[in-house]
Amino acid sequence: MMTQQQLRRLGSVLLYGMLWHLFLTPRIVLAADHTNLEENIPTQMEDAYPLPYLNREFQSLFRYEQTGEEEDRFRLEPRVEFGFARNWQARIGAPFLLGDADKTGSRDLIAEAMYNFNQESSLLPAMALAGRIDVPTGVSSTGLDTHVRFLATKTLPYTSLFQRVHVNVSWVRNSDPMNDERQNRYVAIVGYSALVARATVFVADYVREQQRRKGADSNIIELGIRQIINPLTVLSLGVGDGWNLYVNR
Repeated sequence: MMTQQQLRRLGSVLLYGMLWHLFLTPRIVLAADHTNLEENIPTQMEDAYPLPYLNREFQSLFRYEQTGEEEDRFRLEPRVEFGFARNWQARIGAPFLLGDADKTGSRDLIAEAMYNFNQESSLLPAMALAGRIDVPTGVSSTGLDTHVRFLATKTLPYTSLFQRVHVNVSWVRNSDPMNDERQNRYVAIVGYSALVARATVFVADYVREQQRRKGADSNIIELGIRQIINPLTVLSLGVGDGWNLYVNR
């Protein structure tokens, strides 16, 4: 079992390793792709396609949430993504929470890798598998949480709007649960995207999630757009609303 100090050191190694590759490998600059859907930019849905080989993206996420207890939570998260190999993508994120909700301050360092198995065909969707670890580098963080996500994307035929449907299914393991927390839980997302204008993509999804707290499940509907601002910049805006279900066990 790794100690807390060793886990924090691992987080630093992951972050500096990613920055080393980003800045010291040959640079290839490609135009921003507003059709490439990223988690939480603007909705939780993600498509099954990684970044092109050696492409890099710097992302900044700002998210406001009102919790079920009517508390306010603001999430700030700088992220970097890197297509480090063909059909592979790596992501490093460092979220920070503000507001009057129960958990604020710097959170766990997020490190993720995704592999795409295939290009979609007339029958099969594009499919990918992503693995993620949440390294406890933040305030009062403990345990190394793991996520495994299956992603599928299929383009709808006979349309000029580049309409696609997406499915994401995630398994999340809490390595150090408290008495009122689940050790294993799932997140399922079904979504839709369409190119409604040359520079604008519309996205919508439904999220069904088992919360970390035992007996709590959430249902969320999200809508958003991804808009090209200039050849290297995409702006995303989204809104969502949901309801929680509580089951006494």
